[in-house]
Amino acid sequence: MAQSRSLKSDEFDSLVIGGGLAGLIAAHQLEGTGRKVALIEGLDGLGGSCRPVSSRAGIIDNGLKFFPDTEEARACLEWLGNVLGESIHYTVVEAAPVTFDDGKFKPFIGFGDQKVATVSEVNVYAQERYLRLETTPKEWVARLTESFTGTTMMQSYVTKLHVDDTFVINAVINGAKHLSAREVLFCAAPQQLTRLLPDSHVPTKIRQRLMRGEFWTSVSLDLIHKGVVSESEAIHILKGANEEPCVGVFHKPVQLEDGQTAQLSQWLTLVPRDITDDPELVGGALKQIKRQVKRAYENSLDGLIQERIIVNPTSHGDFTGFLPPDGLWPKLQNLWVISGFLDPAKNLVGALCQARRTLASVAGEPIEPMALDSESAENSAPQANA
Repeated sequence: MAQSRSLKSDEFDSLVIGGGLAGLIAAHQLEGTGRKVALIEGLDGLGGSCRPVSSRAGIIDNGLKFFPDTEEARACLEWLGNVLGESIHYTVVEAAPVTFDDGKFKPFIGFGDQKVATVSEVNVYAQERYLRLETTPKEWVARLTESFTGTTMMQSYVTKLHVDDTFVINAVINGAKHLSAREVLFCAAPQQLTRLLPDSHVPTKIRQRLMRGEFWTSVSLDLIHKGVVSESEAIHILKGANEEPCVGVFHKPVQLEDGQTAQLSQWLTLVPRDITDDPELVGGALKQIKRQVKRAYENSLDGLIQERIIVNPTSHGDFTGFLPPDGLWPKLQNLWVISGFLDPAKNLVGALCQARRTLASVAGEPIEPMALDSESAENSAPQANA
């Protein structure tokens, strides 16, 4: 727990930087302890890559969200259910991942001797069992946004963190406004800290890892197909020659308002983070996804009802071992980082695991869940699909 400091009338107890799912959870839980909390978000809405999205097929998740059937994932969902005040129900899908080769689908057993730069990230999705959730990040974000009553600052960017020896003393917002807090939780990309903190407070080893390490940007494509393309529940890992793989899944068909049957599929591929701003290369990644989907399902792109493109900068990578388990930043007693990069589970599960550890550290003890205005449901027993 950070060393206690006196609180001025214009200060906050907690400053949460980043209004994605992890930031919303942090703000919600810390407010539940009686803290005065400010939530800072650069966009004009909360939720980040987990925000709900309107589509022709209804409200959907913003891109592929994947929960492997692991002990860590189940534990995080149980904890998150306590945070939300209602259990997160799920079923276990037993379907080995598939690939498409030589004109037919085959079980995915790896890339063999092919050189795949993103293999460590793609293998996270290559699970024979995963969890299908009844409520997903889009609902979690909506409930947490509605419940938080602290100070929320939209379209607000942190442009500098001022430090005084071992403390962050204030954050500069949009280059002008200064906010002070006894504790700061950084729930955005850790790479940003290399420019927000003075050089003296970013150890060389950490700076080198964040600036030169392998981090990836996800280029995602949500497709709403006319009719039913596939009844497979398996994770698809598709790869052409000399291409990085794309990962995707088909969701259950839905009926549209006009009576049409439609099916949502969600796909992603990874590109080096330093080419994110190159529209030609991002466009090439999208064409690659479409090419692989069409190769596996020849008529899948005919008469598409809708397609959505999502580019999520620096969404994948590994920063484990460079910070302590609770994410406390070196030399600073009141700055914590919450990021999926810090946990071996990776991605959304990793972010939830990290949030759980960090919030316990910040509070000095496990935080009692702050129930939302709904009746809590009993934990559901997961059932495996036949």
